Amino acid sequence: MKPFTRKFFAPIIASLALLTQLGAETPQEINIVLRDRSGPLNGKAVQRVEKWKPTETAIIICDMWSCHPCPHATARLREMAPELNKVLKDARKQGILIIHSPSGGMGHYPKDLPARKKSAKYRKGFGDPVHWHYWEHVHGGNQVSKISNPREQNVPYPLRSGDSRCREFGETSGPFSNKQTEFIEIDDNDILTDDFKEIKDYLKENGYKNVILSGVHTDMCVIGRPFGLRAMVKAGYNTVLMRDLTDSAWNCASRQKNVTDHYTGQRLLSAYIEQYVCPTITSVDISGRDEFRFAEDGYTSRETLAAREAKLHLEKVKVEIESAFYGTTETEGINVTEKVRKALNGTLRIPIGDYNTVFSDPAVGDQKYLWIKYKIAGKTKTLRFPEGAQVLLTK
Repeated sequence: MKPFTRKFFAPIIASLALLTQLGAETPQEINIVLRDRSGPLNGKAVQRVEKWKPTETAIIICDMWSCHPCPHATARLREMAPELNKVLKDARKQGILIIHSPSGGMGHYPKDLPARKKSAKYRKGFGDPVHWHYWEHVHGGNQVSKISNPREQNVPYPLRSGDSRCREFGETSGPFSNKQTEFIEIDDNDILTDDFKEIKDYLKENGYKNVILSGVHTDMCVIGRPFGLRAMVKAGYNTVLMRDLTDSAWNCASRQKNVTDHYTGQRLLSAYIEQYVCPTITSVDISGRDEFRFAEDGYTSRETLAAREAKLHLEKVKVEIESAFYGTTETEGINVTEKVRKALNGTLRIPIGDYNTVFSDPAVGDQKYLWIKYKIAGKTKTLRFPEGAQVLLTK
């Protein structure tokens, strides 16, 4: 008899590996690390670990529209969306339900789309007055006063909600669209709805207990929509915010005294939610990868917004654009050198609006970048900017 060879064992090893992989992708429980500030330590963050069943857990994606009124908000959304999409893929493999909720955007999708049909039996109809009774949002000012949650009464809100329209540079993103961004895939097993009663009844009848909120914007829609944090807590669900895959709509031009930059404001808001609304988690618990962080986060925190803008607008520097390309890779992009040179205004900031409008879209549905090679102070540098990001050159 011939001895067993590696070739003989290969199919068996492959089968065992597949079974191991399938077992790893469908865990019975996952460890969720919650950060909470609501305890007796009066605002100090405390972490605890809970074990959640994926089949009892849903992730709601709030208002990840393809285009928001503020170009900076749109740019951050497009930077965050590809990573959120990866996390959602990991979640599906583990058995977690994904609910896409681009508010007001249901008209963009056919009724026979599998993700629309899945929850159709619970549909009460968008615009049902009862549905909108669950909208709990701070309409301007610093004070939370019209919120049913007793813990939030007479508590200063960390961001000036209602002052979110972008006036920093007088820019707009272009035509507004409430269709969900193309960077987030909608699977046939997902649910697509923005109706609270439909979401609530589906979750209740199918045994869901845990709800994770992600998307934009934390200070407005994520916390206040009829399917937002306040509403889901009020409905009795074990609700958390995924704090690394969200963003606020706070207007950087508002010069709020206690906030030096956009990302500091977002962290203050997360701390407020942990103390008065619900705990937060990060995407690490789902993906096992590092938590998401915006490219500019950390740069702006090293100096005040006023100081940064003084540099951008008052410090005239000699910049020579050598080349610029826009596309999925630096080598496969389209040459936009002349357009970038024309937009150069003599400062470190190049005012370019929506990239797809300015340059035309070279790869519909793919994450694209703007590569700029330039010479400054005798040195040549190359920087990459995520699709739609504000162009800030450095020395």
